[in-house]
Amino acid sequence: MVNILELAREKEKEIVELRRLLHQHPEIAHKEYETHKILVEHLEKIGLHPRTLAGTGIIADIEGKEKGGKTVAIRADMDALPIKEENDVPYKSLNEGFMHACGHDAHMSMVYGAALILNELRDKFNGRVRLLYQPAEEEGTLGGAKPMIEEGALDGVDYILGMHVWPELPEGVIGYRKGPFFAAADTIKITVKGKGGHGAKPNLAVDPIMISAKVVDALHTISSREVDPLEPFVITIGSIHGGTAHNIIPDKVEMLGTVRTLSKELRDSMEERLRRIIRGVTSAFNGDFSLEYLYGYPVLINHQEVTEIMKNVVEDLLGKEKVVESKPTMGGEDFAYYLEKVPGTFMFLGTYNEKMGYIYGVHTSKFNLNEKILPIGSSVFVAGALELMKR
Repeated sequence: MVNILELAREKEKEIVELRRLLHQHPEIAHKEYETHKILVEHLEKIGLHPRTLAGTGIIADIEGKEKGGKTVAIRADMDALPIKEENDVPYKSLNEGFMHACGHDAHMSMVYGAALILNELRDKFNGRVRLLYQPAEEEGTLGGAKPMIEEGALDGVDYILGMHVWPELPEGVIGYRKGPFFAAADTIKITVKGKGGHGAKPNLAVDPIMISAKVVDALHTISSREVDPLEPFVITIGSIHGGTAHNIIPDKVEMLGTVRTLSKELRDSMEERLRRIIRGVTSAFNGDFSLEYLYGYPVLINHQEVTEIMKNVVEDLLGKEKVVESKPTMGGEDFAYYLEKVPGTFMFLGTYNEKMGYIYGVHTSKFNLNEKILPIGSSVFVAGALELMKR
């Protein structure tokens, strides 16, 4: 019987080398040109035939000995973030002001590690594994998953697997969850309209700054007074801009925010709830408003059966003590679009290691991980793909 974890550990050098190369060349959404080049070269070197989709995305198939098995896709996201890296490491970002602060370099190298193993095991499985390298996960409303699907990334795919390194779990632990896992992530743009005037004569103006303060306060009552207390829901106003001087009441205030929900029903009700509340507050103070509600990634809903299969696979691979049920997160993830098309599951790979200093969260300038866990991720992909191809 093949020891998949041992095979993955034998590939650690190649996996880590690729991770460090990618880490040195971070590129933001839709601009992953060097990343694309690096991945294509590595895949071609092991005899694969990568195809480019969605600008900088890649798919490449590994065919088993015989036809007849299922096709399993394993996905990695490619883009980095506009963050200046503060880690003092030999493979520090060479692109000033940009960093792989969300671990996508790790995801890409783990999928590559899986490819190295599966490529050597072709004679031992029937079916096909599709490597799916996706650009622009961080984009929000214009992510790369939908274009990849539209250009055929899921054609013929029966199952899909994804994974995210996660500093909220202990190093080397796999987190799973059946059903809703990541929240729908929508963006709101609110303009509160008033009537400008002199700061000394507010009675002759309609103050949009004061009205905006009331609007923000009122919006937060949605969670405390309208939504079931047991229903996960977040609304955050993260940007407010209005006014140019200390003694001038402006004509308008512009606000940006995010709405996060874990159920389709609640999400579908949010735009009208916001309009009702904002309309009521602004009209009470003789103001007006406009609301732009931008629908982002949907709720990521893991397939029940596939998640159970993967839970059992990982327990056999790593031991039951290395598998935990994770809580839902209010973060967004466009892997959700794949799960709307084919059954699959999205997992966490824990990175938290206080002794080694790997304690910082994703999207921070000091995020990093112990590279010895990368073969674990590769082995989970391989073991999962081998099992699902037989289903």
